Amino acid sequence: MKQGLVDINDFSIWVSSPHKFQRRCVPGTFIKLLKSGISFQELFTFLEPLMGDPDRGVHQGMGWFLREAWKVKPDETKAFLLKWKDSAPRLIFQYACEKMNPEQKARFRRKK
Repeated sequence: MKQGLVDINDFSIWVSSPHKFQRRCVPGTFIKLLKSGISFQELFTFLEPLMGDPDRGVHQGMGWFLREAWKVKPDETKAFLLKWKDSAPRLIFQYACEKMNPEQKARFRRKK
């Protein structure tokens, strides 16, 4: 992607793939792009369908991606996480919040 050989939209088939490992690979692949200057909003919009995925492995992949995104642009990532905090699987938040301090983590707990 950095060389321009493939585009973000080339991964759209993988986002809706019946194979969980293809769906899991998409956010993992995009981790390397976080420091390349690509629009985070574009990445978040593209990956949004995976926030409701039923597979645990996909939750891990999304969590890893969001953890790394938070390190680069915490404000944009925070807005995305807040949007999903009450509906996305908790494992995504567990991984995404790993490197946050307790006060930061508390913002992403679900309301009871």
